[in-house]
Amino acid sequence: MRYEQVEGRRAVLEALRGNRTGFELILAEGLRPAEVLEEITALARRRKVPVTVLPRREVDRLAVSENHQGVILRVEPYRYATFRQVLRALEEKEEPLVVLLDGITDPRNLGSIARTCEAGGVDALVLPRSRSAPVTPVVFHASAGAVENLPVATVPNLVSVMRELKKLGIWVVGADSRARESCFRTDLTGPLAVVLGSEGEGLHRLVRENCDILVKIPMLGKVGSLNVSVAAGIILYEVLRQRGAV
Repeated sequence: MRYEQVEGRRAVLEALRGNRTGFELILAEGLRPAEVLEEITALARRRKVPVTVLPRREVDRLAVSENHQGVILRVEPYRYATFRQVLRALEEKEEPLVVLLDGITDPRNLGSIARTCEAGGVDALVLPRSRSAPVTPVVFHASAGAVENLPVATVPNLVSVMRELKKLGIWVVGADSRARESCFRTDLTGPLAVVLGSEGEGLHRLVRENCDILVKIPMLGKVGSLNVSVAAGIILYEVLRQRGAV
């Protein structure tokens, strides 16, 4: 039986709220009562997920992270959406918003971006199958379980996806530190796809060339770039601000 371990109270709670099959909930002995813990155990029983209570040292041994908080859920591997499913969902939106990631290999950055996307109402997150971190338990934890509520699709070619999105009338905006236009002075309303690259390499050449426009976040200090997850938050919330959503 293949399974993944989701660890930490918030991440486990979101996994139990999702659609994946849970195989076992493991709790450390002596956990202090908390509302989220009560909800976790209630959800597990409702979904008929066996609950096992073990000594804390045994839970520490089973855990793959240091921040498990005494709570581990063994669950089926993460279910990706297909890009066709994403396209069908975008077609039904009046102002779709999708995020494409180009070369984000750090799982914690991916998790943080996914958390921001889910919080900001992004309709889908698209990753290339190569040069990208997959959705692992580390990503799940870093996203605080947000990937359970956000369609994530992997694709063989990001440029082909960009062209498909353009056929739907979606404007493709790339974030590039060398761009002339500021994200705060660019019209980011309407159907939109935001493309983000890695901090080191940025957007790959073909990805950059297939964007409709490139925008930057103005930098006033001496640091040359922001962490990509921070940049994602700034740009996405500027989109929401321009749309009047915040």
